[in-house]
Amino acid sequence: MSWLMYIAIAAFSLLALAYYKIKKMFRYYKDMNIPYVEPKFPLGSDPEGVLFRIHIGDSWDKIYKRLEGKPVGGFFQTVLPFLMIRDPEYVNQVLISSFEHFFDRNFLVDEEVNPLEAHLFLLRGNRWRYLRNKLSPIFSGGKLRWMFEEMEKCGDIFVECIDKLADGKDRDVLEELARYATDVIGSCAFGLESNCLTNPTSQLRRMGKELFDQTKFNWTQISFLLRFSVPRLLLWLKVRSLPSEIENFFCSTVSSVLEHRRKTGLKRRDFVHLLLQLKEKGVVEIDTNEIDQDVQENNDVEKFEITDRLLMAQSFVFFVAGFETTSRTLHFLIYQLAQHPEIQERARQEVLRVKEKHNQFSYDALKELTFLDNCISETLRMYPPVVMLNRECTKDFTFLDGSSIKKGEQIVIPIYSIQRDPKYFPEPMKYNPDRFASDPQRGTYLPFGDGPRICIGKRFALVEIKIVMARLLERYSFEPSSLNKEPIELNPWTNILCPKNGLYVKIQKLNGCK
Repeated sequence: MSWLMYIAIAAFSLLALAYYKIKKMFRYYKDMNIPYVEPKFPLGSDPEGVLFRIHIGDSWDKIYKRLEGKPVGGFFQTVLPFLMIRDPEYVNQVLISSFEHFFDRNFLVDEEVNPLEAHLFLLRGNRWRYLRNKLSPIFSGGKLRWMFEEMEKCGDIFVECIDKLADGKDRDVLEELARYATDVIGSCAFGLESNCLTNPTSQLRRMGKELFDQTKFNWTQISFLLRFSVPRLLLWLKVRSLPSEIENFFCSTVSSVLEHRRKTGLKRRDFVHLLLQLKEKGVVEIDTNEIDQDVQENNDVEKFEITDRLLMAQSFVFFVAGFETTSRTLHFLIYQLAQHPEIQERARQEVLRVKEKHNQFSYDALKELTFLDNCISETLRMYPPVVMLNRECTKDFTFLDGSSIKKGEQIVIPIYSIQRDPKYFPEPMKYNPDRFASDPQRGTYLPFGDGPRICIGKRFALVEIKIVMARLLERYSFEPSSLNKEPIELNPWTNILCPKNGLYVKIQKLNGCK
């Protein structure tokens, strides 16, 4: 028998073994007596999402609807089984009451290969607990008030930029919003005056575009899909998750900022100053009146060294998690206000009343913009930038209906689908900020997650959005454009929720505004 025949037999045997293993895995939920959506070999329960024909949020929404009436149900993302949590009570169990069973995500990190991944979003176990405890004071109300001045400066420059676009023509202001968000994050996370609003070709803006390029299928999207579907394979192959140019830029930028601060003793009201304080003193100093209920010191966790590399990773995730999600939320919010002039006017009148009372949009003044808060919440309900939450079972667990899940199994909470379910939000595709005049049922509104692993930057993002929206509503009106098509089609090439064809508005200066 020739060597070619041996190779053919070996290849056939491997393929047959792989086919057998995958088919056996596809019986996983059937063997456990858990309802599930049948997979299609080898692309899982909804091939359209895996093949990027539709956005992953729409793909999982199809699965969510096929599991109607079931509090939990199984599905397959390619060959990997996931348990979808559909019922708010079960959601609360995973995120809050039984958090000890679900505190990890399924992402695996090799810090030697990908040093910028040693951050709060991806870390697991006691390392996550320790770092969360140490970083929480940075995002306390007192520290947000402390950083407010840096955020305000960016809002002022943004208004000057929009002044040039307030001509009644059809405009998609996403690029300007992205530059505003980049300037805020650049200032507060890196201590840099990136000046993206006045210099669109700045290096920080270019890196942001590279990370979140919506016009093509790039490595960022590929690596996310692979690490979500086959995380151990990426770890085994030692695959880099970021292009070297982006990794080198962020590492060198943060390193030079840290070195400059140490040499000069420069103090600035930003994230970098607080990170340096954490490294040098082991804690972020806060006054007693700055302590929030969710900022609690827990010493019963494993400690590990706070290195410069670790600080780089935290700055990087602050950038990644902050600028794109914020600019997209503002994008959808402005669009919805243009589509609903009566809601826009209510928000404007509230802004003008608060401005007259305080004579400025101070940190305390922004807290009084409750209707604008509701508008932001309704926008995030309809268009959550991140469409799902992922958790890994860390200890065997049994749900209320008797469904059991074992350690190491993966869970998905479909934010996008739950927040558009008419059981919890009647007429879900109607933009109605008054839904949030009272708190929604817990477990049904999750754009920032919930429980101990809730987004640590939630309040930072909301302040950043309100700063700029108050200024815009004070000076401009937004009108609908005929260039938009309803319903909004989502871009399937990105993990962040964004429109495929842009969102256009007409911007006009209000009478009396120069």
